[in-house]
Amino acid sequence: QDRFALHLYSVNGKLLASAALEREVTALCLTEDFVVLGTRECGLEIRELRSLRAAVPPVPMRVPVHSVSVTKEKSHILVGLEDGKLIVVGAGQPTEV
Repeated sequence: QDRFALHLYSVNGKLLASAALEREVTALCLTEDFVVLGTRECGLEIRELRSLRAAVPPVPMRVPVHSVSVTKEKSHILVGLEDGKLIVVGAGQPTEV
């Protein structure tokens, strides 16, 4: 059995997707198309909302993640770390960032 998992349900309670996770999630943020996860094991994961598949490889952080937020323009991800630092990660294509 998987220790950690992420499940997506419809408003009516129908299971739409599931994903086994290797790390404990400490922060989560949803956008129209993606789920952004921060983990206790110092990682930032971006997954497609409808399938829960990884959209990009995990982005390593040096300390555990306490909060994640996506800017209104969806151009950056704000990552609050356990040591009090705020990391700004560019989102989107390199020409857009």
